[in-house]
Amino acid sequence: MAKKLFLIIVLALALGAYLILRPLLFEKAAEPKITDRLPDEEFIGRVNLLAFARESQKITEKNQVATKDFLSYDFILSQSKNYGINFNDSTFVFGNSRGEFGLITQVKDSSKILSGVNRLKIIYPIKDTLIDNKKLFVLKKEKLYFYYDKNYSFIYKGNNITQKFLRIHHAKSGGVSPKWKEFLSEKLFKEDPFVISTKSPKLNEFGLNKALFSIHSDSSHFIIKTGVTKNNPLNIRIKNTGYSFEKNQETTGFLDLHIDLTKFKEKPDDQFLKAINKFAKRIAFPTQEFLDAWEGDITYLQGGTTSVSESYIETVLDEEFNPIEVRKSKSVPVPKYSIMLSLNDKKERFFELLKQKGILTVEGKKFRFLTSPPLSRLEHKNYTVFNSGDMFPKIIDSTVNSGFQMYNGKKYDYLIKEIQESFILGEFKIEFSDFENYIKSL
Repeated sequence: MAKKLFLIIVLALALGAYLILRPLLFEKAAEPKITDRLPDEEFIGRVNLLAFARESQKITEKNQVATKDFLSYDFILSQSKNYGINFNDSTFVFGNSRGEFGLITQVKDSSKILSGVNRLKIIYPIKDTLIDNKKLFVLKKEKLYFYYDKNYSFIYKGNNITQKFLRIHHAKSGGVSPKWKEFLSEKLFKEDPFVISTKSPKLNEFGLNKALFSIHSDSSHFIIKTGVTKNNPLNIRIKNTGYSFEKNQETTGFLDLHIDLTKFKEKPDDQFLKAINKFAKRIAFPTQEFLDAWEGDITYLQGGTTSVSESYIETVLDEEFNPIEVRKSKSVPVPKYSIMLSLNDKKERFFELLKQKGILTVEGKKFRFLTSPPLSRLEHKNYTVFNSGDMFPKIIDSTVNSGFQMYNGKKYDYLIKEIQESFILGEFKIEFSDFENYIKSL
């Protein structure tokens, strides 16, 4: 009787343990989120297509874009509903400087997607291909691939489709990469609809962590907000006031920068300074002596041309047909530009060092920096001005840090808006026509 009772107790305990542990023993693996699937790449980002389409409506309408109806908020929303793609949430993008790119977006109803693919097959030579026994659709000439399942869809253009697809398709729950995890937790531009980030090794050379780009538009420009971050303090601040040049109709290039370098000068081991030294050594430029003399203001203005007289030696024959060297002069057109620097009482020592290194030469009252044209010098309070033109530009007060460059008749503006402990915020503009011409050239 005791043995039977013991057996009954053991069986009851085993049954209880089975009922309790069964959900754990036979629990189905959690489905990976779309963020777990994201592959690392040189550039990564997110875009809310509906929000970006709503914001871009003004620029497409004003510029009479032929495909504006297909780029509108209403059209994208209707296609999202018709083909089961979820554009209400973020679409994630990635790409590199070689022109390879991809995007991943969530799927709401995968049963609707195939009808859209079949419609495209009528227009484009879309074929099927297999990777890991999964069917992908492909435009072979363009190396453009498309895949979908019940939770996500994936578009990719490039040469590494197998590597990208296996990373995406075989992702595990909680498998979001460190690079994407950092990007997704980034507070800078968090509420903006279209943000791209890069952690290029070239940034790391200057002690910078990453660069972020937030893309917007008004009626005539694409406006790109920029943010550059640094793990350690930047040790620089924006000055509230300074001096600048007055621009004119000839101006094709302009830079106006006013930075407080007090803390920066106290950090000789700053990685940004080390990177500058590395490049400066190529021309034996004395970086430390420059920083000792420079007070953080620089203004540059370029536009138009002027003429200067240059001497040269010509070999001629005298009356007895003997070769002799004769010094002559000729008028040579050179770019007209001016540069102004705020310099303290250490500037003459700095200029003397430049002369010793052959970077600066003095010809009478004219100065040459390496291969520059002859420059006149002017002192304005604690500023030193060098100018290649026949007249010095007018000097005015300045309260902004900005610049622009003319290229092929177009003006590209840049503005530094804010410098904080660990990041710099700026903004530049691209005219819509330039963006349109670039797209046509692809």
